[in-house]
Amino acid sequence: MNYGFLSILPSVLAIVLALTTKNVFLALLASLLLGNLILADYSLMGMLTGTKQMVVDVFASSSSTSIIIILTFLGGMFYMIEAAGGLKGFTALMIEKRRLIKSRMGAELFTWLIGVLVFIDGTLSVMITGAVSRPLTRAFRISPEKTAWIVHSTATPLSVLIPIAAYGPYIASFIEAQGIDNPTQQMVRGIFFNFYCIFAVLGVAAFILLRFDFGPMKRAEALYVEKCKEQHSKEEEKNEEDNGQGKARYLIGSLLLMIGVTVAYIAYSGGGNLMNGDAETGLIFGIGAGCLYLILDPAINRKTKVKESLNRLFQGCGNMFGIVFIMVLAYGMSSLLGELGTAEYLSAVLISFISPAVFTAVAFLFTCLLSFSTGTSAGTIAIMMPILLPMALSLNVHIPMIVGAIAGGAVFGDHTSPISDTTIMSCSAAGCDVVSHVKTQLPYSLCFGAGACILYLILGVIL
Repeated sequence: MNYGFLSILPSVLAIVLALTTKNVFLALLASLLLGNLILADYSLMGMLTGTKQMVVDVFASSSSTSIIIILTFLGGMFYMIEAAGGLKGFTALMIEKRRLIKSRMGAELFTWLIGVLVFIDGTLSVMITGAVSRPLTRAFRISPEKTAWIVHSTATPLSVLIPIAAYGPYIASFIEAQGIDNPTQQMVRGIFFNFYCIFAVLGVAAFILLRFDFGPMKRAEALYVEKCKEQHSKEEEKNEEDNGQGKARYLIGSLLLMIGVTVAYIAYSGGGNLMNGDAETGLIFGIGAGCLYLILDPAINRKTKVKESLNRLFQGCGNMFGIVFIMVLAYGMSSLLGELGTAEYLSAVLISFISPAVFTAVAFLFTCLLSFSTGTSAGTIAIMMPILLPMALSLNVHIPMIVGAIAGGAVFGDHTSPISDTTIMSCSAAGCDVVSHVKTQLPYSLCFGAGACILYLILGVIL
């Protein structure tokens, strides 16, 4: 059944409620109820049963369930690290003992660099970058909003821009499906036209080096510095009395073990090829190995009993309940939009804009709109590639440019939508509120998106 304009109402409601009430849980739940009311032909009982079934069906997906397990046990792992003094010890080691990080700018650039280096998978990058950088940015009074922005703006963009990363073969497969010659070559050439992702990665570094914040981000930074000034001073005094170097191993050791086991399993499951491996299962095993280390090390050194460490693990997992439930509702929302045909409706509107000169710019804008409404970059690519590539061929539009525009537009929504899974994961890793992250990151994303759109308009005339 074609729901037409009604198909976009749940998305609009979710975004409006999230930004006005600052309550993502309420926004997603209300949108699920509205969408299921439409699907149930306005039956109240059908609305309730449909909403319940969509939430339950989230766990039928191995990928969704894996992400939920990852978030839950990552929360437990970091609670154990913090309780053992690992965060304070790592901060003391990097700032006071080794003097490797000497300023706010250094901490921000370190966060950016970790995000650039861990490019294999967006989820992996968000988790690792947030985990390593969070104690450092906190020590230099860098707001969770800014930390989340840096983490988020280097995760998915790099996994799309680096051809050997997860998104490379994924995008190439859609190009090949349209019968286009040399799909891998077209995908690689398209990287140079992915202006949004390029601007996002380089733009973060530029804003850090220029020490320039604006809009809600500037206000969030000022409020955070004021809020934690007294608290941070007390923590510094405590850290000076504490032997942090010995406890730093709880962070460094657990993270190295997590990364090592994760990468090893990805390589193993992919037959030696990291691109074909199972990153989600690898992360679960890696986090499990990190948790095991945090249980055994303190027990062997007679600092914490196994039972106490397990209690910390379960308490940390419990602390993640709110963010996990939001993630469950977000996955349910994705299923809802699929049944309503939201993506198909929005993409059909694009057909009315067929001028070759503006085609790429318009395609980029509609891809941004679709990804923002659905909160998924991979899903947006899967929808827009089969629609836009044949149109681009018929209009004789430059194929690598339209490939870059679709990939960039998909990442834009991944960055700006409060119902995006990487938005929620970035906030979880940085300790930031979801709505606050969306509000502070949006002006930067709009700047990068506007710059990309202008370039597509110019190149649409030239190429």
